[in-house]
Amino acid sequence: MSVSVNTPCGEIIGLQREGYQEFRGIPYAEQPIGVARFKAPEPLLPFDEPFKADRFGDSAPQDRIPLFGITQTSEDCLYLNIWTPACDSKKRPVMVWIHGGGFLTGSGSQLIYNGRNLAVSGDVVVVSINYRLGVLGFLYLNDLIAEEHNISANNGLLDQLEALRWIKNNIASFGGDPEDITLFGESAGAMSIATLLACPAAKGLFKRAILQSGAADQVLTRSEATDIARRFLEVTDIDPATPEKLWQLSPDQIIKAQRQLTKLSFNRGRYSQEVRQTGMVLLPVVEGNIIPQTPLAAIQSGEAKDIPLMVGCTRDEWNLFLSLPGAEDLFSPTNVNEVEKSDLIDLLEKSVPGIGERAANLYEKMIQTSRQNATLADVYSAFEGDRMFRIPTLRIAEAHSEHTQNIYMFQFNWDKGSLGACHASDIPLVFGCTENPAGQYLCGTDPGAGKLSILVQNCWIAFARSSDPSTDGVGKWHPFEEENRHVMCFDDTTALHSDPFDCAVELWEGVL
Repeated sequence: MSVSVNTPCGEIIGLQREGYQEFRGIPYAEQPIGVARFKAPEPLLPFDEPFKADRFGDSAPQDRIPLFGITQTSEDCLYLNIWTPACDSKKRPVMVWIHGGGFLTGSGSQLIYNGRNLAVSGDVVVVSINYRLGVLGFLYLNDLIAEEHNISANNGLLDQLEALRWIKNNIASFGGDPEDITLFGESAGAMSIATLLACPAAKGLFKRAILQSGAADQVLTRSEATDIARRFLEVTDIDPATPEKLWQLSPDQIIKAQRQLTKLSFNRGRYSQEVRQTGMVLLPVVEGNIIPQTPLAAIQSGEAKDIPLMVGCTRDEWNLFLSLPGAEDLFSPTNVNEVEKSDLIDLLEKSVPGIGERAANLYEKMIQTSRQNATLADVYSAFEGDRMFRIPTLRIAEAHSEHTQNIYMFQFNWDKGSLGACHASDIPLVFGCTENPAGQYLCGTDPGAGKLSILVQNCWIAFARSSDPSTDGVGKWHPFEEENRHVMCFDDTTALHSDPFDCAVELWEGVL
């Protein structure tokens, strides 16, 4: 059964479901193909005839990851999806999801991001978006290619901005309030949101934000980004003086060359301390126009003080990455029992030169205190999880709390899945999909996951309604403050804790 809605961009025909309405694959910009490759998105022209929003649009070109369930990809990828209780005149809060995937993979149409449960249980409108990824979204060619080619920087971020403009202009037709938009996202999605906080063009496009396992330091300087672009041109045998071949490369050729870039390494320490980038090198670029300063610097200076934030992470972030193909060979199943502490120290020293031994001793003590049968792999995972996610997340909370009390911090400790409280284990809890295959892989089969999911969703919805995540289920959720570093820890028993980061914080002072 279908449902039709009239919008400022034309008539859109979606799917009538039991208790809600769903609109799949709505284009929010003109197709970024042909000569539009490497250019900013063009606003969508109004539809000449009714648009059928009954299938998801293609995802951005990317390497295929079986767990993601992404099959159809193309450069024609600028689409969004909407779940709403009803397309009426009721002004519901709007929650816009920005997917993760390291700026290289992912899609707003992944099954694990289905917005039905949030929309129905919270009486909110949920939107998920695609954006250009990898080379097509974040390769910085501006300092290598002549200006006459009209190449733009940060196209993936510009896509997100264009999607938010479309939502602002059209969401009232879907029962949403264009003045009450909350962004939420995980991993690269949360990093995108942090970057939008530093983006002048994003002012007024959203009211509040939730950052799950993100960071505000995952950006590149123009110099670093230019080195990456130069390497891409070398791999594809393109002379920057005659770059026409850039528009002739197939998506498969681009993805193949892109893999060479992830082997590069750049530093990201805030205090001139060398800190490995770890493969994420196609990132937003601080180039003075769209992004005039680093997201963390913007938050520290109060640029985002009017935006209420929720920020947090999972306790065992790095467990997911340690399980992936190509992960640290030292901790492969065949080697893990033969690893010596000296090996661990060498590995930590590569990540952050100068603190390897001190870090190994500290994290070994922390892990052995908190769990039984801890291994050196657990120690390594805890260190890397802090380096990439937990400490950068803490820095956002610390910086924002200097300017406002509208900052709430959380941590997911639910560890019934096969990889513990790993990166992405929060997603099924937020979207209420703990019973689908991906949800069970990340959260396990314990029925408590479903109960916890309801608790989590209620907090997310409360924040999207009032900028305060307090609910009857968790009680009063006090803001994060320098003197009272409150963190809501979601687990079998969910409660507000005081600074679960405390043991490790001193190590990272002056580093991240």
